[in-house]
Amino acid sequence: MAVQDNLSQIDSVATQKAVEEKLRQYRTYMLTVPEEKMPSLTAHYTLEMPNYSNVKKSVVEDAAIENVDADVKREKFFNWIAMGMRRLTKMERKLIAFKYLQMEPMYNYDICSVLNISESSFYRIRNQALYKLALSLRIEKYIDSEERQ
Repeated sequence: MAVQDNLSQIDSVATQKAVEEKLRQYRTYMLTVPEEKMPSLTAHYTLEMPNYSNVKKSVVEDAAIENVDADVKREKFFNWIAMGMRRLTKMERKLIAFKYLQMEPMYNYDICSVLNISESSFYRIRNQALYKLALSLRIEKYIDSEERQ
């Protein structure tokens, strides 16, 4: 009964927006390579003061560390989304991939045509898939206690 109460308190609109935001972030990660994070190849002539800790600070090293950290973060994010996608049915996965995860997302009517479903089925399956993703990724949004009263 407690689980049913929690599910009824989920804000469906805010939850859908949260999932769509993460899916947009996924596509952005796929499309972007942060050029500003690349190390500078030009020589910088600077005066280096003696360092007794044997630790040298380098712009190139800092950029390399930042790139590795960003790659690790991106990889974790991709794995997190993939974990959520595995919980969906085959039809839900296809619909989400066509709508949100491709380099050039398809229009709703194109997806309906490819999947051979009606527009109402498209929206029903999409909403169900976004809801499942939110629950499996633990990003569902709940109605505030003030709104419940």
